[in-house]
Amino acid sequence: MARDARNAVDRGYDTLKIKVGADPSLDVARLMAVRREVGDNIRIRIDANQAWSPKQAVKLLNQMQDKGLDIEFVEQPVKAHDFEGLQYVPQRSYVSVLADESVFSPEDALKIMQMGAADMVNIKLMKCGGLYNALKIASAAEVYGVECMIGCMLEAKISVNAAVHLACAKQIITKIDLDGPVLCSEDPILGGAVFNEREITVSNDPGLGIHGIQGIRYLAD
Repeated sequence: MARDARNAVDRGYDTLKIKVGADPSLDVARLMAVRREVGDNIRIRIDANQAWSPKQAVKLLNQMQDKGLDIEFVEQPVKAHDFEGLQYVPQRSYVSVLADESVFSPEDALKIMQMGAADMVNIKLMKCGGLYNALKIASAAEVYGVECMIGCMLEAKISVNAAVHLACAKQIITKIDLDGPVLCSEDPILGGAVFNEREITVSNDPGLGIHGIQGIRYLAD
């Protein structure tokens, strides 16, 4: 993990998101190794993917901060449906909490904001139902003053391109996690945003700026 973190920093990344939770007993040790490798100027975010109980999350997160790991935020520390458990964590932890799997709809996002169950919410177009519902979540976040991150699944360029445009349009979206196209081995999409490691450049062309897809074959009926 430390070697992979160094590789990412050498490629220009100044923020790392690290998966945790599979083995809580090793999470702190692994993060300490990463922090030692990259130094204090790199932001570290962690994603527990629903792995912890609320009490376990608070214990681990506070332990991480006590050891000087300086975690920027934790993504989805508890089960998606456990809104009360999610609320428990930011009330007792030094680490900010981002709700991800808990936010499948604008209704979910609104409930979390009303409860104060998370410091931020993660908007994913493929999870919430596209741009229409994403705009609803962003509007609710503007009312409640809850910052948003825009994320993606393991997606190709077209849908992530739409997420880029949403991020550019909404100031309440303050964090970007749109690495899907960078992880793809091929890019058959003509036009649209350019994904170059940590840098995303938006096209000046109309709409999403996408002109076509290379290699599509149409089969006769």
